[in-house]
Amino acid sequence: MNNNIINWLLDENEPSIRYKTLTELLDYPNDNQEVLSAKEKVANCKNVERIFSRRDERGLFPHKAEYYGNWTTFNHLTILAELGIAGDDPRICPIVDWILTPGDDKCEYFVQKEFSYAYILDEANLGSCGQVKFLSTLVRLGYLDDPRVKRMIDVVVDKGRFDGGYLCKWKKSRHKGQEPKSCYVATVPALYLYSVLPDSYRSGKKYDDLINYFTSRDIIYSKTEPGKIIADIRIALFDGSLSHILMIAHSMCKLGLGNIPQMKGVWDILNNKPQIDGKFILETANTKKAILMDKPGQPNKWMTFYMLLFQKTMEAYDLR
Repeated sequence: MNNNIINWLLDENEPSIRYKTLTELLDYPNDNQEVLSAKEKVANCKNVERIFSRRDERGLFPHKAEYYGNWTTFNHLTILAELGIAGDDPRICPIVDWILTPGDDKCEYFVQKEFSYAYILDEANLGSCGQVKFLSTLVRLGYLDDPRVKRMIDVVVDKGRFDGGYLCKWKKSRHKGQEPKSCYVATVPALYLYSVLPDSYRSGKKYDDLINYFTSRDIIYSKTEPGKIIADIRIALFDGSLSHILMIAHSMCKLGLGNIPQMKGVWDILNNKPQIDGKFILETANTKKAILMDKPGQPNKWMTFYMLLFQKTMEAYDLR
């Protein structure tokens, strides 16, 4: 790795990137003093304080259009997980427990008012890609051992469909009487969920069918229109979540599938992404500015970190 770029990522002014670089790129142990110092600074850095400042008098994230509407709570917690906040943070614990505890007060925070859709996180309401993405966030925050989370993960796994993909429960087929095909946009978060789960989840027909859903289309292409890319191939970070191509690359690497032949198109695209002095460019950003960072078109530490992480993984494959 280029030492100049690593030093840039280790800038103490951005403790989240520093922490991720130390632990994931440089493999420093968790008890290393530099790691402990960076983690401590993450807890009160500008990006983290900015998100927590949006809580209401109950300590919760209210439904506000200027943030993410009914997705505000889910997205803010996803952003915090990406920044490096752990689930044992005293500001996180009561929010997660509230989300997972049944109660009528959830509606004002999670109902999409114009459609009356409930995005409350419980077994009866699981049915959207955003909820699947949020289950990944709960795993990243350390809540996998919570029986309520485990049960919902089991429900999601069981929702794998006839073609290996996933589908919002509200989506209907355009052809009367015909069962709709799975939605690519809904299936990418399911792939990511598997990648953050223990190896014990990565067996059985549901998992095999999901992987086949992607490999049978060379990962990012349409099955009905050969050569048409249906993934978002921009390198970007939305609401604390990576764009499709980055999320797929990250997931496949974590699942041990980064070097399969079907991934060639993904790596060809990523390897040709624009750089300035080895630093990768942010191609687009959410207008709500989930994480304060340089504007699109500029060298970006988050994008550079992930691209170097992919390169590290692929170099490890080459050594086998």
